[in-house]
Amino acid sequence: MKKIMCMLLICAVVISVLSPQIKAETVPMLEVKLVNYLGNNSSITVVFNGEYTLSNGKKVSAGTETVMSIVNNALKLSTSKGQVLLENGTITATPLKTDSSLALNGRSYYGSFQFVLEKDTKNNKLYIRPINKIDIETYLRGVVPQEMPALWTMEALKAQTVAARTYALKHINDANMVDTIAKQVYGGITGSHSRSDTAVKETEGLVLKYNNTLIDAVFSASNGGKTELNSSVWGGNAVPYFAVEEDAYDFHPSTKEKFPWVIQLKQQQVTDKLDLDAADTWWTSVKEADADQQVLKNMKTWLKTEGYTSDVNKIKISTISKLELDLKALSAGGRVSKGSVKVEYLLIKADGKTAEKKTLELNGVPASKIRAMVGIDKMPSYLIDVSELKNGIIFIKGRGNGHGVGLSQYGAKNRAEAGHNYKQILQFYYPRTTLVKEYSNASSNSNTSTNKTVKKDTVAPVISSFKANTDYKKNTVKLSMKINKAGKTTIIMKDSKGKTISTLANNKAVKSGSIYADWNISKIANGNYTAEITAANLDGYKKTIKQKVTISKPAKEKKGSVKASVLNVRQKPSTSSKVMTKLKKKQTVIILSQQGTWYKVKSGSKTGYVSAKYITVLK
Repeated sequence: MKKIMCMLLICAVVISVLSPQIKAETVPMLEVKLVNYLGNNSSITVVFNGEYTLSNGKKVSAGTETVMSIVNNALKLSTSKGQVLLENGTITATPLKTDSSLALNGRSYYGSFQFVLEKDTKNNKLYIRPINKIDIETYLRGVVPQEMPALWTMEALKAQTVAARTYALKHINDANMVDTIAKQVYGGITGSHSRSDTAVKETEGLVLKYNNTLIDAVFSASNGGKTELNSSVWGGNAVPYFAVEEDAYDFHPSTKEKFPWVIQLKQQQVTDKLDLDAADTWWTSVKEADADQQVLKNMKTWLKTEGYTSDVNKIKISTISKLELDLKALSAGGRVSKGSVKVEYLLIKADGKTAEKKTLELNGVPASKIRAMVGIDKMPSYLIDVSELKNGIIFIKGRGNGHGVGLSQYGAKNRAEAGHNYKQILQFYYPRTTLVKEYSNASSNSNTSTNKTVKKDTVAPVISSFKANTDYKKNTVKLSMKINKAGKTTIIMKDSKGKTISTLANNKAVKSGSIYADWNISKIANGNYTAEITAANLDGYKKTIKQKVTISKPAKEKKGSVKASVLNVRQKPSTSSKVMTKLKKKQTVIILSQQGTWYKVKSGSKTGYVSAKYITVLK
């Protein structure tokens, strides 16, 4: 399994050094199951952008819009006007020209297609699974910019391309060759970019070998400053082309930090004084202390996946007695290999009225199991610096993003910017390997020619649905918005005078969809502020919008103590005003405001004025 792009995580990979080797004079072909962008669907819109021949011999003309659906456990392809073109258990579509493409639910792909029925073993439902047969060079055009931002330095893109090509050829016969991070993310034509196209063209056919055998060229976003052995991550024997080395170039370009991350949770999540026999009276109102944290949500999802519950809404984490990574059992690269967890949780019973208390305890289990429970998005790596329990708080701190074996994408970026060429980059991350030309004379259907004029995207991304949700208790403003295409965003906060007071994102790579940013307002005064959001597309065309954000923190409540034997509370701030009530010595009041030498105070249900000299303000 495979790496991630930028800050996405890598799934586990079982390294096989004995897979069949590819020898070709022309570009090899591979088949990719399309899962990542398409998902599981029983109906797909298919647009033919060119002439194709179907498996029954029928020709489909360019521009034809069709719908593929499942009818009576078979695939059915019909035009938008209802004409049935083909109905069968399997449907193929072969292009008559190499520049033809199919658009599946709006995403375009070169190559030929086979559509099959796929059954989900969990729900027993049938889905349509397209399999794209494509030459590897065209495949790489849709892979490289999904795994590494296309605007990064060309030498880094070339290193990524060679690694991706080598990995694809190594796994070309895998039955589970999918377009997700389980292998390599593949976005088709829609996911390609002119700069990464250049990297593919200029490294055409180049692969990495050890002892004349293709290596398993895995990679990750960041190794946290230290590379790792394959055997430490996936078991088996260590291969010679991976080594443990300090990586001085693996850091975030803007912060210079090695991608630190933190998990912090309260041990006690729910009070243990709840009446389990009357759970229906409090179930919806009682929330865990860290209910909003993704880690807790991930734990619940894991419990559901593992069969401890059928519904995450029927479970509450009551106590996390133990969550730790063993810092004494480290790999060659300093990564944890084992961990322990003990969780008490409440489970609502079938009657919906009562609940029971359950305990899950795992001791000395593989760290991968702990990571799966808390979420690979929250525990991005196994490079842990701190794992402790203190004052009822579980605290885990680590660095890096991914398994750390092979190429580091951020390391490659920083090395390229420091003047290293792609061969030097590859030699560091895959020592003892040889860079060889595996094939040449690309076939005419590779579509990799850089002689074509690639049309630039001159339209900047659109930012919409801006929201600013303020949590004054946590002193945080969560900004949320949507962006209609991939690119980079910069989000800065300015005060009423236009002065920048905080940068929430600086050229952060984002995909289309929802994006978020948190603003810490603990030291921010009340007033009007402006969120200035700049969005740039992959070709650098940008647009800036401004959104108003108002901070109105509630006034801090002040308390006072009466120091006179008896103190009159008057209707107005005057000794001639009517006395409303009397206060005794050491009686506590809430100070609402001050008017000259008078405090406006609240005592019980009464509000009035007292002389400030008879009140001691409590800290």
